Amino acid sequence: MAIAGVHLTRIGKGDFLFEPLSSMNIQDQDRLILELVEHLQQGQGRRLYYDLNTLPVIDPVYYGWLDSLARTCQTLNVKMICINMQPTAAFTLSQFLAGRPVFETALGIPD
Repeated sequence: MAIAGVHLTRIGKGDFLFEPLSSMNIQDQDRLILELVEHLQQGQGRRLYYDLNTLPVIDPVYYGWLDSLARTCQTLNVKMICINMQPTAAFTLSQFLAGRPVFETALGIPD
């Protein structure tokens, strides 16, 4: 599925893997979210696995992007699960969180 700056792959019935590329521009998040919503609805998405493997740090701007995407997914009844979060990213994220994030986290995609 073609969305500029990301790989979006259907990995099972209702399950999608979202892999951001270095070219992804979160400043254009409205367009990204609209395109993603279209693909999730067409594919009857239930879960979106967001792979954070290449992200060493999560700053407040990137967290805002994750939060917006997760809230949008909630309105579609799609669970967003961030996977493969590096320890440095988890540590920086924990420094500015005031509450529980809207998304879930997991080590990887369950078997």
